[in-house]
Amino acid sequence: MISRPTGQGNPIETPSWKPATLRPPFLLSFVALALAFIAILEALCQKSRINDGVAFTATTFSPSINFMFMNLPTVIATLYSILWSWVDLDTKRLEPWFQLSRPEGARPEESLLLQYPFDVLAFAPLKALRRRHWAVFFAGISTMLLFWGVTPLVGSIFVQKIVTVEEQATARTTASLMPLQDQSPALNTNFMMNAYGIIWLGQAMPGYVTRQGTLEPFEMDNEQMTKLVNKTWTAKTRLYGTTLRCEEAEMISTAEGDSYSNNKGCTTYPGAAGANKMPADNGLYIGYYLDQHSDYSLSGYGCSSPVNSHLFLALWGKARDKTPNANTTAHFCEPDYWIQDVNATVMAPSMNVSAVVPLGSQQALSDQQFNRSAFEYNIGTGAQAVSRRADISETTSIIDQYSNLAGLGFNFSSYDNPTTNMLSFALGLSRLPPAKYAEPYHLISSLEAAHKLLHALAVNDLLAKRNPDRNERQGVIRGRSNAIFVVRPLALTVESLLGMVVLLVVALSSHSSRRRSQLSGDPATMTDLVKTMPEDLNELNISTSQIQDPPGCQPRLLGGKIRLFRTETLVGQRSGNRRKSKESASEKGGHGTNIDQQGRQSATCSLPFEMSLVVGFAFLVLLGASLSVVVAVKLLADNHHGLSLPSHSTIVDQLLLNYVPIVFATFLEPFWLLLNRILCLLQPFQELSGADARSSQSLDLKYASLPPQLTIWRALQARHYVLSSVCAIGLSANLLAVSLNGLLFTSFVSIEEATHLTPKYEPVFTQPTSIQQAGSSDYLYVAKTNITDGVALPPWTVPTRHFVPFALDARSQLGTVQAYRATTQGFGIQANCEQSTYDDTAFITGRQNLWSTTERTASGRSVTCGVFRRPRGGQNNSNAALEVLNQLSPLGVDSTKTGIGISANASQEEILACNSLLVAGFLRGNLSVSFDVMKTDNSAISDNPDILQINKLSSTWMTCRPKLVIGPYNITVDANGYVQSYEAAGLPYVDLSSFFANGTTPSSLVAAATTILESGSNTAPYWHNDTFVDTWFGYFAKHLSNSTVLVDPAAPVPSLETVKPLVEDIYARLFAIVLSLNQDWLPPANASSTIPGTMIVPTQRVLVSPSMFFITVTLLALNMVVAIAYWSKRPKRMLPRMPYTIAVMMDLFQGSGLISDVEDSERWKNEWKFGYGRFVGRDGKPRVGIERRPFVIPFAP
Repeated sequence: MISRPTGQGNPIETPSWKPATLRPPFLLSFVALALAFIAILEALCQKSRINDGVAFTATTFSPSINFMFMNLPTVIATLYSILWSWVDLDTKRLEPWFQLSRPEGARPEESLLLQYPFDVLAFAPLKALRRRHWAVFFAGISTMLLFWGVTPLVGSIFVQKIVTVEEQATARTTASLMPLQDQSPALNTNFMMNAYGIIWLGQAMPGYVTRQGTLEPFEMDNEQMTKLVNKTWTAKTRLYGTTLRCEEAEMISTAEGDSYSNNKGCTTYPGAAGANKMPADNGLYIGYYLDQHSDYSLSGYGCSSPVNSHLFLALWGKARDKTPNANTTAHFCEPDYWIQDVNATVMAPSMNVSAVVPLGSQQALSDQQFNRSAFEYNIGTGAQAVSRRADISETTSIIDQYSNLAGLGFNFSSYDNPTTNMLSFALGLSRLPPAKYAEPYHLISSLEAAHKLLHALAVNDLLAKRNPDRNERQGVIRGRSNAIFVVRPLALTVESLLGMVVLLVVALSSHSSRRRSQLSGDPATMTDLVKTMPEDLNELNISTSQIQDPPGCQPRLLGGKIRLFRTETLVGQRSGNRRKSKESASEKGGHGTNIDQQGRQSATCSLPFEMSLVVGFAFLVLLGASLSVVVAVKLLADNHHGLSLPSHSTIVDQLLLNYVPIVFATFLEPFWLLLNRILCLLQPFQELSGADARSSQSLDLKYASLPPQLTIWRALQARHYVLSSVCAIGLSANLLAVSLNGLLFTSFVSIEEATHLTPKYEPVFTQPTSIQQAGSSDYLYVAKTNITDGVALPPWTVPTRHFVPFALDARSQLGTVQAYRATTQGFGIQANCEQSTYDDTAFITGRQNLWSTTERTASGRSVTCGVFRRPRGGQNNSNAALEVLNQLSPLGVDSTKTGIGISANASQEEILACNSLLVAGFLRGNLSVSFDVMKTDNSAISDNPDILQINKLSSTWMTCRPKLVIGPYNITVDANGYVQSYEAAGLPYVDLSSFFANGTTPSSLVAAATTILESGSNTAPYWHNDTFVDTWFGYFAKHLSNSTVLVDPAAPVPSLETVKPLVEDIYARLFAIVLSLNQDWLPPANASSTIPGTMIVPTQRVLVSPSMFFITVTLLALNMVVAIAYWSKRPKRMLPRMPYTIAVMMDLFQGSGLISDVEDSERWKNEWKFGYGRFVGRDGKPRVGIERRPFVIPFAP
């Protein structure tokens, strides 16, 4: 009971009641959680410092990982703060009772008039410090640190960035050279085709292969590598390589020609093969071995001794001068092959080599380890040392590089073209002016570079996979990863704040454990308060020397100290019938009451300032402005590919993008907390205003003892829906903090910046007859590497279109331009193939076979177009397959110049009409032949058996009438011109005349392109009884269909529906590649002309998370709805002052009989009803306060 200390009675020593929230076990659990959080955070800091991150991924983090690091810390901090707010509330609401429990008591202004739960969050600790109320100070400072320090900052600790990671791993060798006896059959010319792609087409090197040699492959054992991009493996391995030993040849000039000697038993006479004198700026590579594919060899011309079996002769003609025998640079060279221990770094998963560091000297590679003869036979002759059947791509002997060399300034028209691949590869690798090769250093170094590359590719083909060996050694995996790392300064700040919280909580626990209270239970309700009151407040003996009672103000009590205690004389004294006792205050000898009731009757009823419409309107404006800002930021980010970074500092960016938004939420929560507590305080009075409320709905409502966030369930049970909504929205402020924490994030986006681009060519064909060298096969190699090896098509080219290039020299101030976009013209072709019939038997058996059809020329004249091509090969009584693709030509009687059946007198109009047509066919047959020709490779066959009988024959034929397609396209290309995407910007043009000039027509362009296709791919059709193909047409059909069925002699002949789209695709692809290799068909554009374009620049920008935006907008909108409901459903004005303090709350019961009625708990809870209004007090005076029915008249303000 509250009373003024008088010295009467002996206090009853009872256990000091305290809530669980203020007892050491509960408080120290906060200490343990904070210390655990500090330990975890520091461990993550150290891991981030050592590994440059705490989590890694090769792509993007999974939602669970993102939530764990980006949102979970905020969630944990929020939950921690919610639980701590319970401690803070109990500390503040119970502080008056602890002050009253002091043995000497407490002054009213330090006890009965305290209102800490309703003070502004930042002011409560300051007031407590001034009054030395240490418990409130410790709890209040901790709350401020958690709300405005830890919770906002913890969401900014973790940041995503690209980092370099290094991990130790175990390396094991996975392949080595196959046995010697298996090397020669395995080594075909495929490695030289790969060399062509690498030198001329930009094809990537195979894994573990460099231009200096080939590494023994190895693997790394570490799971970390799956989380990295741009990975590199570094480990010890072995490098296979080669070098050349060269010496100048002695040249002997005679009338018949020049001969060359090494003065060691080798004197060769290349002139015997027609060389005579070497012309200027031309060269020869003469290997040792003689083969039908090679024109020159050392073994065939004077150097047949096995001692010379690994020599080759390099010749280069130079400008003649007056010095005898000085017109040719000549060197004999012999390669050495070696193996060396190295420390190699390769890039995973391509395994391209990035660095090789020698660890020891080069050790000779013996002839028992590497079949050098087979390798040198391949590079010297262009053919396999041991013949075997394979596709044309693996058996092509001389790889056509003439047009590429012509582009480098080489002119072989006055002399034979290079007859070996080696010289062409050497020139393509070094790319020096022709005259430079007359210098021995440049000639030898160029040939050595080619020798090294070809040897490396050959060894790569000869490496046989094996189970990882036991030669385990330590290696290192390095790579770049999308990582989550800890911002150390922010982490230290959070750790420091949590450390301060730990100290404050320990201090609070120590202080609270020493405090004693005279409470026997929780004074959480008005009923509990009544139980502590004396029957007459005059017993407190408090004088009222001054009363300040304007609306909304507290009375200021001045007087002696007051104490809460329990005594034997006081317990149980409230059992009398107080309704019969009308004793006055004067009869008790008191000094007067603390409130002038008459004055209060005339006082103006009011609501707290926080419930005023001004505050409500301002709060709604703030919420609306916040919602508008969030929506505006979202719209700006969507319309401008994100927002610019606020600064160049990671810490500043994190503070602005994460901390500031969370601070808004953490300031919003305390305001809702205050509104919630006020409503919790006033809710019982709302129920009492009708003077018909049971205690469970009013006096026993236990809203004040729980944090408002946890009051929601009791409010829902009591059907106080506005209060439950305010509780829910206060709780949602924590979710708002989480959503605001993840609302803004940084990422690289592609910014599009308008610019003007310069066209490189006019889209007008002027000279389609200026084509590649006749017979050039470059376009076939381009198609092969693209279709089978995945090498990109040439710049400005896609599978079915070639686009007119524009200059890629525009620059952006935002950064490096990643891509360009513009509208340009695209050129393609539609093959328009239709089924046709043909006399298959005549085609197969006739030696002079003519396949013919009648066409119309541009002027309407008739012309007979046909093809003369004799199939070759065949085996007796064997199923065979044949693939045919031919250009048509005019047929006529005169065949003296162009071959039997092909007209030599056709007009240009007739030639164009026929040359634009193609015939394609797929045949199956069982043949009887005069003798068998078993083709073991793709070499030329001179014997042609006669077809005696056709036992069985089936075929599918089609005639293709190509049509040129030109139209506008929006294309996006990278900085090198490679097409990334394209789409039609309109319909194809119907009238194509504006795209041709100087007599050029669509027909002439199609005919010229088709001639290139014919000249490059037109190998003689060959009957084959296996699935290996000898023509490029068959090769593309086989690989584009990803099946051997089309070329399998055992399978039925494919239907037109199957092969028609395939043939049209092949023709469209080859046509686009031909255009890309013949851009000189288009004239240069005017240097002053420009076209509108777009630069695409990857830039780091601030983006808005769609999910977090939805949550944030929804929560802010709900805040506005609840705010409107709160201020529109405000409690009635019926209290002259807010009952924030115990004194004001007690005054509401002054003179009421409830002070003694409270002892009848059964009737109190189940029978009586209570109200707030006017009643006659025990002293006979009219009063306004709380009384039970029927003694109270409802209050009508």
